[in-house]
Amino acid sequence: MLPVLPTARLLALVAAAAVLFLAGDAVALAADAALAAAFLLDAILAPRPGQLRVARRVPTRLPLGGEADVVWMVENATPRTLRLLVTDDLPGSLDRVDPAPGTTEGVDVFQLVIAPRSSARAVYRIRARERGAATLGDVHLRVQGPLGLVWRRIRVPLADTVRALPGLAETRRYRLLGLHRRLATAGVRVTRQRVDRGVFESLREYQPGDDPRTIDWKATARRGTHIVRRFEAERSQNVLLAIDAGRLMLERIDGRERIDYALAAALLLADVAAAHGDRVGLLVFADRVERFLPPARVSIAQLADTLAGVQPRLVEPNYPAAFAHIAKRLRRRSLVVLFTDVIDVRASAALIAHVSRSAARHLPLALALRNPELDAAALAMDAPGEDVPGASVHGTEAGVYRRAAAEELLQARAVALAAMRRAGVLVADALPREAIPAVVNRYLQVKRDGLL
Repeated sequence: MLPVLPTARLLALVAAAAVLFLAGDAVALAADAALAAAFLLDAILAPRPGQLRVARRVPTRLPLGGEADVVWMVENATPRTLRLLVTDDLPGSLDRVDPAPGTTEGVDVFQLVIAPRSSARAVYRIRARERGAATLGDVHLRVQGPLGLVWRRIRVPLADTVRALPGLAETRRYRLLGLHRRLATAGVRVTRQRVDRGVFESLREYQPGDDPRTIDWKATARRGTHIVRRFEAERSQNVLLAIDAGRLMLERIDGRERIDYALAAALLLADVAAAHGDRVGLLVFADRVERFLPPARVSIAQLADTLAGVQPRLVEPNYPAAFAHIAKRLRRRSLVVLFTDVIDVRASAALIAHVSRSAARHLPLALALRNPELDAAALAMDAPGEDVPGASVHGTEAGVYRRAAAEELLQARAVALAAMRRAGVLVADALPREAIPAVVNRYLQVKRDGLL
């Protein structure tokens, strides 16, 4: 790549000098020689890389789909006013948005004029289009020589990483709306439960309907009347987020992968559970278990970084391996929240069998993310057409087949979810955009009713 390029001014002067050939070859050659000398002089006088200092400020974290500012700072160490163009290498997972004043080519290239021994800044916005880490690369400058005939190219090696985090925007929004204050007031009600499901709170006289197993026989003997123990639902409990990263989660819905909705709901649920004092763990699996974090006091920022690195793969999820891992590593009774989807009883047989079996030790909650396009296809009514072969009062023949197929898939899915409910599995069947309130409401119901 050439270190210098001609400017539009030099090209205009060369075009004008061509007219001088009408006055004679000697005059034209002299003009060309003068322009060549001026070009070389301007190239020599143009600022060198060491005479410009460039810095870039980028956010370290960015909500998936969110926007943030990127700031360039360019310092002119020369005694002359400099005119320059600046841009940088942007990865495909980030988009520049909103053309700003000073841009010369859409939103990609900025034009700056910097006074002697001073600095200038340029700002543009980026939007995170995909989940995960993205690295902004080198900054590229074109600095004009003092005669305005030459652009000198300067490349400044830089590498700044931005992590696009799913669920970060939703978590911030719910916090601003005061969700956690409302959750704190909701609390966990005191319930009459089995001994192994709570913490001893007090003694009181037996009342009709009390569990006979809660009778304290020593206290009963001392007082001469039946005394029972009261138990309070334990506040610090285990919540395991089990995320399916198999092929079904690669499906795009409204421009985002299905797993993006699952990760956003998982992060907010972790935030809510942490506000309740619960310990939160994580299991990510596809055809094998890819990541396991045992339940602990969670840092939402660290969990968001972990979720940002989750990448679904075009493989079948291995439910037996996932639930075997849970059975081996998770001894204490826990709320296991599974983010996945089901197709039908036969296709989801392994899921139904293992999540149902886990209900003997844990409390499973399955968040099934349904496809809104499938719902729309089942409800669609093609416009009848007189000229379409096979058309009927209900629409075209192809439309009837599509609608029938969609209805059959939805019915099979409903049967599979019903089988899970009968086995003692809590099920939240929700559209992707409703996943957050669906899973949080079920969690609150579990805490309120003392189910865990």
